[in-house]
Amino acid sequence: MTSAHFLLSKKIAIAQVKLLEDLGLKISYSYKTNHEVGNILQKECPNIKFSLHAFEEIEMIKNKSKISFFTQAESTKELEDITKKGVANFVIDNEIDLKRILKAIKKTKTKINLSLRMKFQEHRVGTGKYFVYGMGSHKINEIILQIKNNNLINKLGIHLHRKSQNTSEWEMTEEIKDSLTKESLKRINFINLGGGLPVKYRSYTSETQTYIFKKLKNVINFLKEQKIEAIIEPGRFIAAPAIKLVTEITQIYNKNMVLNTTIYNCALDTILGQHKMLIENELESGENYLIKGNSPTRDDIFRYTAKLKNPKVGDKIIFLNAGAYNYTTDFFGYKKLKTIIVD
Repeated sequence: MTSAHFLLSKKIAIAQVKLLEDLGLKISYSYKTNHEVGNILQKECPNIKFSLHAFEEIEMIKNKSKISFFTQAESTKELEDITKKGVANFVIDNEIDLKRILKAIKKTKTKINLSLRMKFQEHRVGTGKYFVYGMGSHKINEIILQIKNNNLINKLGIHLHRKSQNTSEWEMTEEIKDSLTKESLKRINFINLGGGLPVKYRSYTSETQTYIFKKLKNVINFLKEQKIEAIIEPGRFIAAPAIKLVTEITQIYNKNMVLNTTIYNCALDTILGQHKMLIENELESGENYLIKGNSPTRDDIFRYTAKLKNPKVGDKIIFLNAGAYNYTTDFFGYKKLKTIIVD
């Protein structure tokens, strides 16, 4: 029996990058989405930068000048230590973190590029199930006026937080015009449009890429007129299509199929994000099978229904778009699956 593993295609990862670069966007890859993909991009795509959310990730990026670090309640001393490592790009989403980073760079005499995280579509934003990052536009405009002449801030920008698999909220040009004053637009040097670019799963089939790319081009042109650099922060859009999950059937009974791995060491996004992965050579009609992992937990289910042609024990089940948030847990002592790089 072949052990379950991931197949990472360098060619596909680079192609996804090129789609965005061809629009005229600078890219800051969201490194937490998949470290293996990020490591490929470090070697193959010299123009890419990286968005980091944890201190432990800093040493994983060779060129520290390419890091944008997202602060989240670090102490002033911790922020000083981060600047001493050579990190000079920071993203803050609240006033306490802003005060701490300004205090840290004053003490270390470090010049930084600073991005202010702004709530986007704020007339529709509510906390609901998920935490909403960022500050309201009124506060953002106020802060820009306060710090615009700080000689330790080189470039000043705005970061727009976007939810994952965003298919509808792409009226960015109008939102930026409504949210930022003319004075703010004159001072800022870049806008990070965030992530949220969708990819295809069984639980998501809408074809919206043409529409989204059109909206991106509109905002790129608008920002170019304002002499503001347009940055995008893809994670899932690059990582998911670049990786397949290769598994094997170990048992079939009553139309239930058991695989030689578990969601808990390769596909937690299936539970947390409710993203049901596509299967290679899946049929549109035929008999349905429930595909489950080999743990004894009731929610270890890759797909509740999948139509496959005469599956047998020993056959491979290959999941597509498997590269986003494919981390493992130590539940039952599970170990991270091997990633094999191809192309």
